Amino acid sequence: MHQNRGSDYLRPYRDDRLTPYIEIDDLRLQRNLRQMQLKADEAGASLRPHVKTHKSVVIARRQIAAGAVGITVSKPSEGVAFIEGGIEDVLLAYPVVVPESIRELLVVAAYRRARVSFIVADPLGVEAIACAVREQDGDPVIVYVKVDVGLGRVGVDPHGEGGVTLAGHIARCPELRFGGLVSHAGHAYGASGIAQIQTIAKDEAMLLRQLQTRILQHGAVSRCAISTGATPTALGAPVAPGVDEIRPGNYALLDLTAIRLGLCQPDDLAMSVVARVVAVNDRYAIIDAGSKALTSDRGPHGTGASHWGIAISEHLPLAYTVEKLSEEHGFVPHQGQQPRLGSLMRVFPNHACAVMAQFNHWVLRGEDDAGKVMPTEGRGCFL
Repeated sequence: MHQNRGSDYLRPYRDDRLTPYIEIDDLRLQRNLRQMQLKADEAGASLRPHVKTHKSVVIARRQIAAGAVGITVSKPSEGVAFIEGGIEDVLLAYPVVVPESIRELLVVAAYRRARVSFIVADPLGVEAIACAVREQDGDPVIVYVKVDVGLGRVGVDPHGEGGVTLAGHIARCPELRFGGLVSHAGHAYGASGIAQIQTIAKDEAMLLRQLQTRILQHGAVSRCAISTGATPTALGAPVAPGVDEIRPGNYALLDLTAIRLGLCQPDDLAMSVVARVVAVNDRYAIIDAGSKALTSDRGPHGTGASHWGIAISEHLPLAYTVEKLSEEHGFVPHQGQQPRLGSLMRVFPNHACAVMAQFNHWVLRGEDDAGKVMPTEGRGCFL
């Protein structure tokens, strides 16, 4: 059994569809969206949420309606899906290195009259974006320099001259407009708690401001915005002075990783997977949600858990853990407290973003207990 009480995670069940399926609680979703928008507004920063978490046009529209200035996407094809869904301002947080990767995105954006902006971390990316825009004979696009603030994944060294050089390179291209600096403090997912998250956020902002100062002093550009993006720093730390925009994603749904980091409580989790007990033996209750539903993800960037989710029985107020996974089945140790064969279990996963990417549809459960089936428009957008 899990150390948390099952009552912390209890939600009403409705046996109205085949399992497994994703359920998103409408009230909790709306509350999460409002709270992040309020935090951005109070700090005087824009909110541009990353939609890779939910991959849903419906939720993206809600974020825009609540006050977000636009969205962030992971891949060009994901940008296409959301622009076709009516979103008018998209940042592609993907390091473009070949012009072919963004040709369709630029065509769709032009047809839909949507604004699309890009990031680069290398001169090759600058040339690729400029080439793609030139081929389309389109209007200039905004390009940001990606800065590595500690994750070690993509970005220029904030202490080096690469950022200053790239900003000047962008400014000299007639097809491009320099927008500023973007970062992702993904290493905050490995923090030991809120205090370390706050230190990471403070250091991130300091590094970006220092690079911003050097870019402006160089004189090639007259404006350099700062955009930061990660749910741990967005929820666990104040928006730092000088930050113009925040780009969290996971905050909309939240998951067990956020719980472990101390960013939220069980009642804040908006997304879960509803599964059914299909077998019971002396040791395990077997549910019909395995790695193809829950994924083998133990948390963003490999952080976190010793299990694959917390499972709550519809009949027993106990918090079980999902101890093992096969492709179609989850193994839930019951320690003699056996859930009923055929009964439902609600699983709260480690990483909401990865689980949403597994399902073509999801169920939005409203206050009236009615469930509406919604499409996951961004699913499968890997190009």
